[in-house]
Amino acid sequence: MENIKIYHSYGKSPIVAAICFIVAGLCNLILLILEGRHNWISWLIVFLLLGFGLYQAYLYWKEKVKKTPFLEVADDKVTVKSAKSWEISFSEVEEFFFTDITKQLIGIRYKNDEIQKTKNHGIGNKDEISTYRLSMKPQELLDLLNQRLEAYRSTHA
Repeated sequence: MENIKIYHSYGKSPIVAAICFIVAGLCNLILLILEGRHNWISWLIVFLLLGFGLYQAYLYWKEKVKKTPFLEVADDKVTVKSAKSWEISFSEVEEFFFTDITKQLIGIRYKNDEIQKTKNHGIGNKDEISTYRLSMKPQELLDLLNQRLEAYRSTHA
């Protein structure tokens, strides 16, 4: 089977970034007109809005221009490329499941507790995959992961 790459759905990020830049400029202009000078509040608003706008632009650039997927599902593993990249080997996994009612997180149940304990260290929870704003629906992703897991088991049984 071929590797499946799943991206975040950042289609609105350029719009959000542009809105942040425009609002930052308008806030600065309005405060300049009302106050007659720039005060620390106007600069704080501008820096926060510009920072958020730049962050949205960076996320869009990272995934659309650099073509960096958030998830890559292969025949034998899943690679999660977030702030800190990590891999999930199908040889260690018992099953994938939803951990909450909103279906925002896919849980990973490992075959034994020792693996589970070693995966929970550092930044982020290695027992969950976020499905927030992905290009694939959460249920489709869960079905894909469990199908790949079953295919792996049938070829490595």
